Amino acid sequence: MSPCLVALPDSPPEPSEPQASAGEAVPLMLVRVGGRWFALAARMVEQVAVKGAVTRVPTAARHVLGVTGLRGGLLPVVSLEQMIGTVGPTTPGLATTLPRLVVVRAGECEIALVVDEIRGIIDDLPAGATAVPSGAGRPAFLAQEFEWQGRQVGVLDVAQLVAAAAQTPGGA
Repeated sequence: MSPCLVALPDSPPEPSEPQASAGEAVPLMLVRVGGRWFALAARMVEQVAVKGAVTRVPTAARHVLGVTGLRGGLLPVVSLEQMIGTVGPTTPGLATTLPRLVVVRAGECEIALVVDEIRGIIDDLPAGATAVPSGAGRPAFLAQEFEWQGRQVGVLDVAQLVAAAAQTPGGA
């Protein structure tokens, strides 16, 4: 069973997000959740799967949709939409595909994020990326933003996201 299901990690996951040595590109996977776009370090992605059966866990936090079986084990399925709050209305013309699970790892902990679309991989964080100011209802795992093809894209810090998914108290 995933350590994310049984207890909080004893120490925070190691830093995960775009930290490359000078001149080294950090490939990012672009995903859509509702009407918002996000990017995460491709090296943090363990697997992508079509969303299948999810078994609800009665005492889990609201953002934990349940668990699913992947690769012979159970993984918590997390709603990024629930963790952020609202991600905005669905934009007309967005691709309609089955939701996907993007399995990410930070240290010993893996979670499966529900996403509506995976657009692909970009080679590196664009030069115009800006840090997201902390506070004002912004989650700590939303590290930076950049514009891509006319859309605002939030860069997710996977280690911070996994820690937030594990630490947020339950509630209905």
